[in-house]
Amino acid sequence: MITSDPTIGETLKIAILYQSLRGGTKRLAETLGTNFQSKGSSVGVYPITNYDAQFVLEADLIVIGTWTDGLFGLGARPGQLGKLNTLRNIAHKDVALFVTYEISPERSLNGLKEWAEERSSNVVAAAGFKVRGPFKKDIQDEIDLFIENSLNPVTH
Repeated sequence: MITSDPTIGETLKIAILYQSLRGGTKRLAETLGTNFQSKGSSVGVYPITNYDAQFVLEADLIVIGTWTDGLFGLGARPGQLGKLNTLRNIAHKDVALFVTYEISPERSLNGLKEWAEERSSNVVAAAGFKVRGPFKKDIQDEIDLFIENSLNPVTH
């Protein structure tokens, strides 16, 4: 778990839950955790199969991420979405969503948004991150934008 000093100002509590197949989504979740922490947040990063339920319950923001399963345009969807159903009630919680992908994130990200909205959560940000495949690129600018988009609705 990544944490920051909770004695500094108003510290947001952020739970990052991820489902990773080959490690790319896990690495991104950890990177997001470090970036949220650099903004002064108290952060817990957990695989969806082994998280601190109390930390998640108390979180001001829940960040949920998974990988893209299926083929581009042919049934692409959030990877192992069923495992996300083990989450306790996230109704009325602020959530930020992300997917990792090789070709295109749209269908997978839309599926993850639908899943979160069906659970009455407040989706404050959503993004896809290319972490594998052809034309892999530096995604730090996209990470910075995701952090900003995730924090703005929660802090204002």
